[in-house]
Amino acid sequence: MLNMNRFVLNTLLLQHDHDIGQTQLQLVQSLRQLGVSNIELRREYNQEKMSELMQLGRLRLNYRLTYFYSIPDNLFINGKINERILLYLSEAQLMGSSYLKMTLGDFHKDNDGELAILNSILPKTIELNIENDQTAENSDPDKLATFFKTAKRHGLEIGFVNDLGNWIYTNHDTKKVTEQLLDFTKYIHLKSYVLNEKGEPETVPFSKGLLDWQSLIAKFDKQIPIGLEYPTDLAGLEADLEVVGNSHF
Repeated sequence: MLNMNRFVLNTLLLQHDHDIGQTQLQLVQSLRQLGVSNIELRREYNQEKMSELMQLGRLRLNYRLTYFYSIPDNLFINGKINERILLYLSEAQLMGSSYLKMTLGDFHKDNDGELAILNSILPKTIELNIENDQTAENSDPDKLATFFKTAKRHGLEIGFVNDLGNWIYTNHDTKKVTEQLLDFTKYIHLKSYVLNEKGEPETVPFSKGLLDWQSLIAKFDKQIPIGLEYPTDLAGLEADLEVVGNSHF
């Protein structure tokens, strides 16, 4: 049986509740009732108030939660480190987040000076990870691999978040790119999908769908966190947790 402590629940899971007015603090309180202590916060769900960040931080301490912080922004803009990363890091520190996730952006392999800057500002208490999204620019496996190798040469232990369900949007072979980027992977995002009548992906429960997620998960170290990130509700989420949690890989 899969260790439930391995799951990370993204607040996007309760998107409907957010859309009708619930704060991210309320979403976290709902998710923690499922007995999972790892929560991924979404910056776009923040009210951008210091008081909210402090409340989230107190909730983390009270219930011994581990926060992952998802930033909808690129690490590199026009070949330079995104200056807003200082803001993102300060928010993460205020909430006590242990992980910060971004997309790669306009990285070039000769960005040595920029990587030196990044090395100087990243706190030791926060792990920075880069995720593939649904765009070709941020989901080029060769570009991603080059970045991770280059970062490591500069003393940066930046990891990869493999969003297994996103590769369908960029026409990549999920198994092939998973194996190519396996050595850099520190976290995975998981969702199942089908193609609708227009040929577009739609999220479905894990008991259905086209993605062979069982064999993909089996490729990863058993300690790598598994994040769930797709709109559903608490009943659907509980069913998905049971399906994945009772699978053997």
